[in-house]
Amino acid sequence: MQNLDDLQKVLIIGSGPTEIGHETELDSATVQIITGFKKHGVRTLVIDNNPFSVALEEIQPTNMYVQAVTTANVRHIIERDQPDAILPTLGGLLGIRIAQELVENGDIGRFGVTILGMPAATLRQINNPAALNDTLKEIHEPVIEAQVVSTEDEALGLVESIGFPLIVKPVAPRLDTNRTICENVDDMLDALNQGFAQSRFDQCTLERSVVGYKEIEMVAVRDVADTKVLISGLENIDTVGIHSGDSIVVTPPQTLNDREYQDLRDATFRIATELGIVGVIHIHFALNPENQHFYVTKIAPYFTRGVALAARTTGYPLALVTGALLIGQRLVDIKLPSRFIKQTAIMEPTIDHVSVRIPIWPFQEIPDADQHLDTVMKAVGSTIGVGRSVEEAMLKSVRSSQFSPRDVLPSVSNLTDGEMISQLIHPLANRILVLIEALRRGYAPDELSELTKIDNFYFVKLQHLLKIEKRIKENPLDVDTLKMGRYYGFGDGMIARIWQTDTATIRHLSAEAEIQPTYKMIEPTAGEFDEQASGYYSTFEYENESEPLGDRTALVLGRGGNQLGPNSAAEYFTTEMLKQLKRAGYHTILMNTNPNAIGIAPEFTDKQYVDPIQLGDVLNVIKVEHPDIVIVPGNRHYLTRELGKLDLNLHVLPPDQESSKAQPKTATISVSLFVHEQHKIAVGIMDMIAPGMNQDIAQVTAFRMPAERAKADRLKLVEQAKEAVSEHQLTGMVQILFAPKNKSSQQLAVVGIRPTRLTEMAFLSKVTGINWVRMLTRQHIGTLDEKELSAIKIDLNSKRVALMNAVFPFQQLHVLNRPGTTDQEMGATIAFGSSEALTLRNLSDTEQLDKIINRTI
Repeated sequence: MQNLDDLQKVLIIGSGPTEIGHETELDSATVQIITGFKKHGVRTLVIDNNPFSVALEEIQPTNMYVQAVTTANVRHIIERDQPDAILPTLGGLLGIRIAQELVENGDIGRFGVTILGMPAATLRQINNPAALNDTLKEIHEPVIEAQVVSTEDEALGLVESIGFPLIVKPVAPRLDTNRTICENVDDMLDALNQGFAQSRFDQCTLERSVVGYKEIEMVAVRDVADTKVLISGLENIDTVGIHSGDSIVVTPPQTLNDREYQDLRDATFRIATELGIVGVIHIHFALNPENQHFYVTKIAPYFTRGVALAARTTGYPLALVTGALLIGQRLVDIKLPSRFIKQTAIMEPTIDHVSVRIPIWPFQEIPDADQHLDTVMKAVGSTIGVGRSVEEAMLKSVRSSQFSPRDVLPSVSNLTDGEMISQLIHPLANRILVLIEALRRGYAPDELSELTKIDNFYFVKLQHLLKIEKRIKENPLDVDTLKMGRYYGFGDGMIARIWQTDTATIRHLSAEAEIQPTYKMIEPTAGEFDEQASGYYSTFEYENESEPLGDRTALVLGRGGNQLGPNSAAEYFTTEMLKQLKRAGYHTILMNTNPNAIGIAPEFTDKQYVDPIQLGDVLNVIKVEHPDIVIVPGNRHYLTRELGKLDLNLHVLPPDQESSKAQPKTATISVSLFVHEQHKIAVGIMDMIAPGMNQDIAQVTAFRMPAERAKADRLKLVEQAKEAVSEHQLTGMVQILFAPKNKSSQQLAVVGIRPTRLTEMAFLSKVTGINWVRMLTRQHIGTLDEKELSAIKIDLNSKRVALMNAVFPFQQLHVLNRPGTTDQEMGATIAFGSSEALTLRNLSDTEQLDKIINRTI
C-alpha cells in the first residue's frame, strides 16, 4: 500500500452496464470515493462504458475513458497514463477479474502499479474456491471441502465420496455466475458443461451441498493497521439454496443467539486479517441451526448489494470511510463531515430499528423466464422497509415492492392446497404472498418452518400481522385499531381498502385522533451520540427527530427499486436533477426505498426518507417539510393526479412518456430538440435501430449519432422537427420521430412526437457534453439564462460517431436470446469512434451490433 504522500493518480475500473448481480450501488460508491480522493488531492481516472454512470459526470473529461471495460483497454490506460494504483473493487466481479488477469500477465509488476484494497496474493484467490479454501484451512476456518475438476470423468470419479446433492461452481468465472445444486449425475454433467465454458481456467469445483442451512452475511471494514469494525450482519430469511439476491434479507439478524453472532463476527475479522484486506469485506456463511456449526461460503472484498444495504440501514458512512482507508488512512485518524461525531469511523454501529429488503423480479416483462427461486439469481432490483419492529419493516417493504404499487396487498387465494404446498417447497417469486396465504389457511408456524426451512420466528411475525389485519377488518373506523395498524406498518391506502373507504377519510380520522407519524434518524449510534445523519424513516411513537430543512426546499420522489425498462437511466436522471437543484440553492429531500440508489449519497441530497412512495406517506413528509417544490416521476400517474389536487408547486420530472401523442409503429430517425420559449436547439439527429427482422419502435434499443444522412438532409430534418414542435406547442426535451413516407421512398416524414426518453437523454448528455437533465430541471425551476441558450452551439455533423446499445438479462435468466424491447432493457453500453469504425450499414442482428459497440475504441 502506497503512502498518501506519494499516491497521486488512481485508475478506477468501472463496472460496465447494469445487469443482474449489480445495479447502481457500484456507481454510487464510486461517486462518494471520488469525492474523498479529490479532498486528499488524488487524481482519479475512470474507465466505464455505462451511459447512465453518474461517476463519469463527476470527473474531468481528460480523466474519463468511455470504453468497454476490458483487460486490454485497462492495460492500455495504465501504459499511457501510468497511474500509481488501480482500484478494482468498485467494478464488482468484472473489476476483480480484470485485475486478476493483469496480475497473471505480469502487467502489474511491469508497470509498477499498486492494487488498492488487497495484496496480489489475495486477489488471485477471489472466486477461486480451491485456492481460497487452502488459505482458510491454514487459519482453521471451516470450509466446505471443494474438489477441482477439469473433465467430466474426474467429476464422475469423485461423486461417490461427495454424494448428492452436491454443488458445482466454475473456477474464476468470466462473469458473475451462480453455484448449481445437482441432485443426480445428469444435473451434474449439465452444470459442468456450463461451468467449464464460464471458467477462465476451464475448471469447476464440486462440493457438498449445505442447502437448508441459514445464510448469514457479515460486512466489515479493516485498515492498514489491522483495526477492524463490523458494520452489520444480514440474515437471509430463505436458507442456502436460494440465491441471497433473491432472498428477503433482514438486518440486524433476528434469530441468532449471541454466541453464533460473535463466532461469525470473529471469523470475519480473522479472514479480513489473513487476506490483508484494506477497505470493505463482505462474507457469506452457511450456519447449521441444529448445532451452531458454520461454513464460509463466499468472500467478496469489494462493493456489493449487501455492502450497500449495510451502509443504508446503519447510517455508517461506509463509502467515505472506505475511500480514506484505501489511500492509507487508519480508522482512528479519519476525519468525517461535521454531521458525524469524531469517533464514528472507529465505532461499531448500534441500531435501534429493523430493515427488510425484498427483491424485485423481471417476470412481468420476461414471462418465459423460470420463476422458481434457486441458486441462480433472477432479481433485477430490491426495495427496503425500515421500522421499529420486524412487522413494520416487513410490511413497509412489501408495500414498496412490485406486489403493492398502490398500497394494497394482493392475494394468492386462488391457489389450491396442492399448488400452495408445491410452492412452499419449490418457491416462486411471489414467495412472501404464499407464506402469508398459508398462514391465512391455518397452517401453524412450526409446520411451515419444517416445510420451508425458514426460521419459525418469521412465521410468528407474519402471523401477528394477520391478526392485526383481522382486527382492522372487525373494527371499521375505530381509532385504537387505526393506531395499532399504523404502528405496525399498514398504510393509509391499505386500511382504507379494508374499511371500504378512501384515503382522505383515514387521514381525517388520524388527524382528529392525533395519530401522526414521527420520524426517526437512521444513524449508527442508536441515539447515544448527537449525530446529525440525513436518513429518516417513519414510525408512530412520541419523539420526532426530523426538523424541516427551512426555506427553499425541493422534495423529489424516487422511483423505488430498480426494475427493467429505463430505471438505470431514471436513477441517472434523478441524481443529475438533484445536483442541479442544489446548485440552484435548494435544500434537497429525496424519498426513495431503493437501497442501491445513487441519489441517497450526501453529495446530492440533504435529507432522505426511506418510506413507501405512496400517497399517505408522501403527504406525511410534505406536512413535515413544507417543500417549495414537489417533483414526481412521470410514471407515477395516481400520485401525480392526487397531489395535483392540492396547493403544491408540483412538477412532473422526468416527463410522462404516456402523455405524448399516439406513437407510430416504426421510426428510423429521430431529432431531439430542447425547446424553451423562442429557442429551439437541435441537440442531436440519431439513427434508431431495432436489431433483428422486426423494426417495431418498441424494439428500437440502439442509437447512432449523428445519423448516417447527408449534411443537407440533416438540416432539412431539423427544420421539419422545429415546425412539428411549433404546431404542438411543446417545451422541454422533445423527440421528433421520422420514417420513410412509404416502403419504396427515401423521403422521410414526421410520424410522431414525444418527450425524449430517459435513455436517449442520458446518451445525448454524454455525446454533446451538455447535461440536458440539468437544463430541463433549470427550465422547470425558472433559472435558464437566455444568453446562455443563445450561445449553445452543437455540431450536428460531427465526424465523431457515438453508439448506444441496450443490454438485456436474457442470458442471465437462461431464456432464449432475442431482440429485446424497451421494456426489457437492463442497462446499456456506449462507444465512440470514427464513422468507418462504427458503421451501421448491413446490420441485421444484435450480435453484430454488440461486436461493434464492444470493439476497443
